Amino acid sequence: MSSTTSLLPYSDLMAKIHHLSSKGQTGTLFITSDEGHLVRIVLNDGRITYLVFDTQHRGYDAIPLINTIKFGRLQFAEGVFETAQEVPLPSTNEIFKLFQETEQGNLDIAATVVSDISPNLIKAAEQIKKALANYIGPFAAIVCDEYIDNINNTTGFRTIDDVMIMIEVVSLEIDDPAAENAFKVQSKKELIQKGLL
Repeated sequence: MSSTTSLLPYSDLMAKIHHLSSKGQTGTLFITSDEGHLVRIVLNDGRITYLVFDTQHRGYDAIPLINTIKFGRLQFAEGVFETAQEVPLPSTNEIFKLFQETEQGNLDIAATVVSDISPNLIKAAEQIKKALANYIGPFAAIVCDEYIDNINNTTGFRTIDDVMIMIEVVSLEIDDPAAENAFKVQSKKELIQKGLL
């Protein structure tokens, strides 16, 4: 998974997405905005085939909300994409035009200072590590610690969305699809029960 190293203005986020699209990449882009929103943009051979803003706004409805983002962090999971039913979308070129409509308005906004990792996020990461150990044993500690180190050196581990992405990424270490799904369900349930989500 490739990531940006810092909070980027909207125009830079769009430039990076456009670059990946022009290279014909396939995978999922995750944007975590400075206000805590999560955007997923799926590329399939460079074409934008799926858009989600938070969890409830999909397809065309997500575009005006994505345009409200001023700053965000970007992660790209190559080869990983949504299997959900695709929502009809305009062409990729048309989507980029719509993304650029508010770009000028976002350029002059000052960067927001982002706080340090909260104790709850640290506890959440530890909980995920324990849950993963039930499936892959002591290797879970290495997988989770590497993930945390990587994200802290790039985008930072700062929001609940980062916790959710961590669950998705580390679950890929479980070979059995049924067990992988059980781990995801168990992890989220335990985090909610402990008040960490």
